Amino acid sequence: MIFRFGDFLLNPATRELSRGGAPVALPARAFDCLVYLVENRDRAVGRDELIAAVWGRTEVSDALLGHTLVKLRRGLGDSGDAQRTVRTVPRFGYRWDMETHAETEPAPRADAPPAVPGAATPASPAGSTGWLARDRRRRPAAIVLAIALVLILLAWWTLRPREASAPPTGAVPAASHDANKPAAEAALPALVLPAEVDAGEEWQWLRLGLMDLVAHRLRDGHLPTVSSESVVGLLRERSHDDGAALLQDPALAQVAALRVLPRAAFVDGRWQVQLDARGSQRTVSAGATADSAMEAARAAADDLLQKYGHAAKRGGGERVPGLDELLQRSGAAMLADQLEEARSVIEQAPPALREQPEIEQRLAQIDLRAGDYAAVEARLLPLLDRLGHGRDEALRARAMITLAAAHVRQNRIARTEELYEEAIAIGRAQDDRVVLGVALLGRGAVLAQKRAFDEAREELARARIELATVGDALGIANVDVNLGEIELMRRRPADALAVLRSAAREFEQLGAREGRAYTLPLQVAAELELLDNEAALATSERLWPPEAHTSNRRIRWSLVLARAAALAANGRRGEAWRLLDHVAAQADPARDRLARAGADLLAARMAEQAGDAMAALARLGSALGPAFCAAESVACLRGRVQRIRLLAATGRADAAWEALAAIDPGAEPGTAGQWQRMQATLARAEVDRAQGHQAEALEGYAAAMAIAEELGIPEDLVAVATARIAALVEAGQLDIAQVASGRIGLWAARDLRAAQAQARLFRALGESDAAVRAEAVVAALESDAGPPPRGEQEPPGKE
Repeated sequence: MIFRFGDFLLNPATRELSRGGAPVALPARAFDCLVYLVENRDRAVGRDELIAAVWGRTEVSDALLGHTLVKLRRGLGDSGDAQRTVRTVPRFGYRWDMETHAETEPAPRADAPPAVPGAATPASPAGSTGWLARDRRRRPAAIVLAIALVLILLAWWTLRPREASAPPTGAVPAASHDANKPAAEAALPALVLPAEVDAGEEWQWLRLGLMDLVAHRLRDGHLPTVSSESVVGLLRERSHDDGAALLQDPALAQVAALRVLPRAAFVDGRWQVQLDARGSQRTVSAGATADSAMEAARAAADDLLQKYGHAAKRGGGERVPGLDELLQRSGAAMLADQLEEARSVIEQAPPALREQPEIEQRLAQIDLRAGDYAAVEARLLPLLDRLGHGRDEALRARAMITLAAAHVRQNRIARTEELYEEAIAIGRAQDDRVVLGVALLGRGAVLAQKRAFDEAREELARARIELATVGDALGIANVDVNLGEIELMRRRPADALAVLRSAAREFEQLGAREGRAYTLPLQVAAELELLDNEAALATSERLWPPEAHTSNRRIRWSLVLARAAALAANGRRGEAWRLLDHVAAQADPARDRLARAGADLLAARMAEQAGDAMAALARLGSALGPAFCAAESVACLRGRVQRIRLLAATGRADAAWEALAAIDPGAEPGTAGQWQRMQATLARAEVDRAQGHQAEALEGYAAAMAIAEELGIPEDLVAVATARIAALVEAGQLDIAQVASGRIGLWAARDLRAAQAQARLFRALGESDAAVRAEAVVAALESDAGPPPRGEQEPPGKE
């Protein structure tokens, strides 16, 4: 059936739309929306119904649906204001609103898909690159599936090599598009499984290598495809890796309605690759034969794309012999979380291959994954100079984003924003949605670090749309993590916690180990802000031991510090001290300076609680450097207020006033500015109290408490109220102190400061029995307070 409306002709079977005889290009999902609305033109179509028909699932955002319909209307020469074609039905959905005539179309031609015949396993396939074919180290036939994501600002695409444009010699011709399949099937997200490889053990790396190549090729053909890293993670916990069974796996069907199983065999000196794609209703096969496994897999993926109504990506030029194989083999090792294996594969390659710019970029990716950010810069700065503008822009964009990620990890954002902006421009110019989405994500994170929160959220919203269009659930989860971190910076921990828990669940569902390792420490921080100490401890146990959750040594320290903070908050300060000792002994003074500063800040807080003001001051002096304060503004400001309090309490009034003058009074708008004003007001009240200016101190505490009440963050309510209660008791204003103590009584059973304030007030009131009970709570919370002897416990995560 074909449809005519105005001067348009729509053929759903061949997925063609023309206007006055000229073809009209529409994105795949916009085309599917058009077909579904036209076919159901006699009624209004509900939003959920349209999403289910086009995306094959219901958890699609209104923003993505709206973005798709904007593209559809633009393709038809319509707009959201005119609505001549697609009319919005308020609070329900959409309706096709143009007079349409249906006509019968000619019967389509049907071609049988090619098949890969059975073959014997060769001892050494001919036509391969000899140095790659050698079995340097015998390994099991089945590679252990393990996940290793790029750092949070990078996504799956970093493993992608550039694609050649010329079809391989001997490729099996692609069959024509099947007119009988549902219109929406071509838009279903795909998931490519590890390949079944019928060849010698030295070729088992093709299991992940071909999986990754086919996934990238499908994605380049605008078929949304789950990232290879996500697939590896999803399969880690499964007890079987049988491809046929995985095609039928209902759990995988919930992630992607279209599963693709590559099968590769070496027959009569050539590689044959078949792709079996199982959708919701049927299985489609595609295949090709070529001199190399990569060429055959690429041609088979193009064949599959055509059968689902997509055009394969063209462009590029001739490839350096052996380069594709080296990139896919090193990429397979990275997917298996074997960074040293990936590096070794490259090191044993011929010099001519090692000198290729793609290989230099791959080595930089390995360095980034390992946390060696200086090595990333040393590789990529010369590479970017070598590439120059206008030469291999796709590779240039990826190199810039990799370099930007290394800068972000070192909190060096001056050059970072420029790198992201140039990558964004390249992504837009080349219509590369993946580069564009990841670059927007990175720039959003940089804007957040600069505290341009509104701009950051807008950029992240754009990133979400771009990543959603290519079916990148992993990238979307990364967007959510950054949104959660922004809410923490904006002093909205409850909002942050909801977003972070959702992102952590998504990372866990996708098996994304690195993303989860980045998210959970932020979740711990949010839970501690809300004084949900037991939840924070439970979250910290999910990321322990750190070496089991990330290969990046730099990220491991964030896991150690999150665990130490949760232990300290739950009264297990002896264990927390052991972890802080481990940071001091093992963390690199240069590369891990931020982690060491964070450890000093926590140690200062614990030392003050133990009554050792001088030790706390010494730790604060080490922690509050410019680099740490630029990266951790919230923790830094709290540390500065603590330092002012301790300086004033130890008789160093001049130093306290000088430090107070350096605090930002909170000119920033919104909750972040209110929180800064509260901290500055609290710090001044602490100095006034130490100087004996009782009236001024009480006025300052009351003003700080009013802001804390408005913000409603439990950690701040306790911090301000306990200081105020002490001052009120000293002033004999016990009735007001009672109100303040009652306000934080909810947390007196689990927070040492609140328990101490309550005990102090009961003593002042002469309530001996209540004071004894409160002091028993204090004693219980202090039962594990002191630093233990070094070496008492084997430290975690030795490097």
